[in-house]
Amino acid sequence: MKKKLYITDLKIGDSIFGETFAVKGYKRAATRNNKPFIDIELADNSGTIKGKIWSDDISACDRVTEGDVVEVTATIEDFMNAPQMKITNLKKTNIFELSELQQKTEFDIDKMWQDIEKTIEEVKNPHLKKLLNAVFDEETVGRFKNSPAAYKVHHNYIGGLLEHTWEMVKMSESIKNHYPKLNMDMIRTGLILHDIGKLEEFEMTTTITFTNKGKLLGHIYLGAEIVKHRAPKDMPEDLLNEVLHIVLSHSGQKEYGSPVVPMTGEAMAVHVIDYASSHIRIAYSQIHGDLGSEQFTQYVPQLGTELYRSPYTEEAINEDIPF
Repeated sequence: MKKKLYITDLKIGDSIFGETFAVKGYKRAATRNNKPFIDIELADNSGTIKGKIWSDDISACDRVTEGDVVEVTATIEDFMNAPQMKITNLKKTNIFELSELQQKTEFDIDKMWQDIEKTIEEVKNPHLKKLLNAVFDEETVGRFKNSPAAYKVHHNYIGGLLEHTWEMVKMSESIKNHYPKLNMDMIRTGLILHDIGKLEEFEMTTTITFTNKGKLLGHIYLGAEIVKHRAPKDMPEDLLNEVLHIVLSHSGQKEYGSPVVPMTGEAMAVHVIDYASSHIRIAYSQIHGDLGSEQFTQYVPQLGTELYRSPYTEEAINEDIPF
């Protein structure tokens, strides 16, 4: 049965009856008065929305887990200037179209991968090129094309990891003319491999979920393990250590999960480009993809601020700016 409504269609004050969504998050909790309630996050291919199941409605709702598909009856309420579902009935279902639930990159996956292949081909250092080709066997390429780059924060959809990597490679092109002594082969290798551990961290079913390995070990460690395991035996140790350093330091700070901070110019370049790609995507998604329409978005924890929805975003309006 085809979905009638998607998350981006929902407006405050709407009522929905038996609409299908994937469960992105599910947590049982209690109020200060010890009344139980459930926090839930639902998803379809247009985005995600948070919801509440209050104590009076819990008995009418199936107990579910992440990745389940559910039929939902709810009203859409205003919570801190954003829509939130007040769910009165929720039932598990096995009848759904997967394509209606999974978000996907807006860019052409095969074209992006062709650009990454071209970048690998342009790497001059034979050891780095051999390493990249060893990591990206046929199975890994298939997984890399379809993997998300994150659970929630940025590029969190099918093809998101490829899009994030492709975007970073494109951003890096401006570096070589300004910093001619930086090793572009090392930067390109680091950009392409920095998040390779996310292939082991996430699983894409009806929605994105963590693997047990991903939760226990994290993508930075897993990525370093993949690179070290697949490195050619004749690769110079110092060269391999520089690649591993980029993988291990790309988050930039120890409190963000990196066991070391960037200590080479190339590692710093990869970290800064990674930061730019992820944070611009977060801001862009919140401003242009958020369900709210107020002048300011909700507070965005990853950015430490609310975001302003400028009235001058549209190109046609920009022509009329009086300054």
